[in-house]
Amino acid sequence: MLYLYIIIFSILIGILRGGSLAHLTQISLKKIELILLACLMQAGLVFLGSRKVKFISDYGSYILIFSYIVLLLAVWHNKELEGMNFIALGIILNFIVIVANGGHMPVLLSSLHKVGLDDFALSLKEGTYVTHTLINEKTLFRFLGDVFPLPPPFPGPSVVSGGDFLMFYGVFSLIQKAMIKKEKDSEVDTRTYKKSRNHRLKRRLDKNRIGGKSSSSTSHSSAGDKLKALG
Repeated sequence: MLYLYIIIFSILIGILRGGSLAHLTQISLKKIELILLACLMQAGLVFLGSRKVKFISDYGSYILIFSYIVLLLAVWHNKELEGMNFIALGIILNFIVIVANGGHMPVLLSSLHKVGLDDFALSLKEGTYVTHTLINEKTLFRFLGDVFPLPPPFPGPSVVSGGDFLMFYGVFSLIQKAMIKKEKDSEVDTRTYKKSRNHRLKRRLDKNRIGGKSSSSTSHSSAGDKLKALG
């Protein structure tokens, strides 16, 4: 849900900057099925994990790690797009901290309380949440975990990681590039076409002018020869 807010915010900024919403359709994402697969796996972990499905409880950490590998593959296939380098770096940072902590994203308890996610904090204390765990003295790379609170008035209060911020910026850059740059490219193409058309028209006029002078000179020469012959 948080990424949906980021996308909406990015589009609004693009519109305010004079960008075109229609240009978003020109973003050519490759391997969309990999992105969808990773999102479905993570959503499935949360949904089935809350229902205490044994398979998810036993293998949820491996599924979460695999979902990040799938995301990295999708980013690799789209590496030429604007912002993908930030998205890739964000995924890698999250991947590192998750793998280092047994397939769970560490979360700072005090940050959860700051944004009012007390029920989520309780679930983590009980150890019933599949994808996340509370930061403790054994947590590795805790600075890469979910430690940054996003309280109200931010929509959908949550706690995010440094890697998440990098991915947010990557998505923002991708949308801005698509909405703004395409508009500028269209303007440049229009100006180039007009210059080329004017240049062709000028050459045609010059050619006609030279042809007219040549024809006139030939006519005068012929008239002079006829007068000489009569004389």
